[in-house]
Amino acid sequence: MTLPTLLLLAAAATLATMVCRLVFRRTPDQWLMDYDETVIPPEMEKLKSMPWFPDTLLLGLAQFLLFLLSYQVLGLSVYWALVMLTAQPLLLIMIADHKTKIIPDQYLLALIPAALFFWLEANLNHASSDWLRDLLTRLAAGFAGAFFLWLVGFIASKIMKRDAMGMGDVKLLAAAGLLVGLRWLPALLILSFFTAAFLALPLLLRRRRDPDADAEMAFGPFISLSIILVLAFHGLLANLWQFYLNLLS
Repeated sequence: MTLPTLLLLAAAATLATMVCRLVFRRTPDQWLMDYDETVIPPEMEKLKSMPWFPDTLLLGLAQFLLFLLSYQVLGLSVYWALVMLTAQPLLLIMIADHKTKIIPDQYLLALIPAALFFWLEANLNHASSDWLRDLLTRLAAGFAGAFFLWLVGFIASKIMKRDAMGMGDVKLLAAAGLLVGLRWLPALLILSFFTAAFLALPLLLRRRRDPDADAEMAFGPFISLSIILVLAFHGLLANLWQFYLNLLS
């Protein structure tokens, strides 16, 4: 990779970081509240502040790594541009859910045209593609993902005697199905739960030591991260899976 290319990627990542920061700070308070909430929480202003350190710095680092690594894998292409554009609302979802435990519907709506563009890109690049079949499989993936996560949340809520999964997560996984399709939905689910487990374990241990500690964890950031990984690095993930299967055999 040449130095000018690296500088351009860094500039693009910086611009994307500033735009994401501005959008989140300008997000209406009501978008970051439950439907039944009418009074804006006093801590909302602080939650939306996005200080330069560490919040904006971490976001900028994530943006740069995403731009750099995905460019090395995908190269300069329409698909790469779509991945980068789709990553922005997904990063906003990660920020919002982490800070407020709310996934705004307005952020989710931004993923619908992204899914449409991925569908168009996939079929325009393959003359023999079945447009209708691909569309139906994406719709089926969206429904299957939403139903699966809703079922997991329903069962968990009965066991734990409290809400275990928000509808924002369910809607996000529906959007994930539209984006990645039926073929990659199982991998996305595995990645989501696997990455969440890394953080869930220390939180559970912390709560065991201190029962009064807050051990709640937002699941939306892990779904969003998994969507980005599948969209940008599906080839690498497929190779890693095949390598694992070869080890087993």
